[in-house]
Amino acid sequence: MPNYRRHYLAAPVFVTLVAHHRRPWLATHAAQLSVSMHRTHEKHPFRHLAHVILPDHLHWLFEAQDGNFSAVVAAFKRDASWALKACGEASEPLWQPRFYDHLIRDEADFQRHLDYLHYNPVKHGHCNHPGDWPHSSFAAWQARGAYPPGWGRHEPESLRNLHLE
Repeated sequence: MPNYRRHYLAAPVFVTLVAHHRRPWLATHAAQLSVSMHRTHEKHPFRHLAHVILPDHLHWLFEAQDGNFSAVVAAFKRDASWALKACGEASEPLWQPRFYDHLIRDEADFQRHLDYLHYNPVKHGHCNHPGDWPHSSFAAWQARGAYPPGWGRHEPESLRNLHLE
């Protein structure tokens, strides 16, 4: 098994978690995934910054209190899996074994990743405007004034030539 190097700093991290074989189950169970995020916070404190849950993957921006974001991700995946299996919603692996991570370097990097996360449902053709996608933190960020009305109807300039996932 490969030994993946991860750098743990007290900084925000952008993670991408993907459903096993990209099965499109996540958005259907978005409420349970939100509950799992809250339960994970109880055991591994973190500052939740933003998220979007799509059918086959999710993006999440958070800052682990102790910097160990892998423990947060592992606890979240475990909690969601147990909860869905307990109610008979799943019997097979739910997640791909690994995840993508990116430590946020500065304010500009944070804004690019926040924009990427919120624009993702439009990029994948699930809606025409980020505010139309119900499983996202976009509305909360727009209410704070981070996004003007109409933002995201077209690909934002900040995302041109940016390739994540």
